[in-house]
Amino acid sequence: MAASKEQLDGMRDTFKDADKDGSGKLSLRELEKLVLAMSGMKKDFAEIILKHADHDKDMMINYDELINMFAHDDPEDKAKAMYRMYDTDKDGTISKRELAKLMSMGEAQIGSGMMTLVWSMADEDGDGRLDYPEFCKLINKYKMK
Repeated sequence: MAASKEQLDGMRDTFKDADKDGSGKLSLRELEKLVLAMSGMKKDFAEIILKHADHDKDMMINYDELINMFAHDDPEDKAKAMYRMYDTDKDGTISKRELAKLMSMGEAQIGSGMMTLVWSMADEDGDGRLDYPEFCKLINKYKMK
């Protein structure tokens, strides 16, 4: 379901509050402060958001870029957006390191043993990378959406 007018207004207000220099764009430093204000988030997530959402490649995020990153109603679109976000080196696959880094960013810490177990079940072809179909099976299995 798309965001309501009230939700969009709230997001715009939050964006404006984070935009300390009034440029209409968030720098990495401003984005880090915004991310740290969210429960369970770590500073590293700001860089991932910047890489994923910065379509004009100016190393800053404007409001539309930020909103477009989260504006997916279709579950398939959400899965594709998550896959692109997890693929931090943009090589078209997800490495164990990329998955571990992102899984460790939330409140619940995942140990190396659990990560090894999750990886062994997700990397079905054993090539050391998760392709999109393997990733979809993983998120559906563990309800990571």
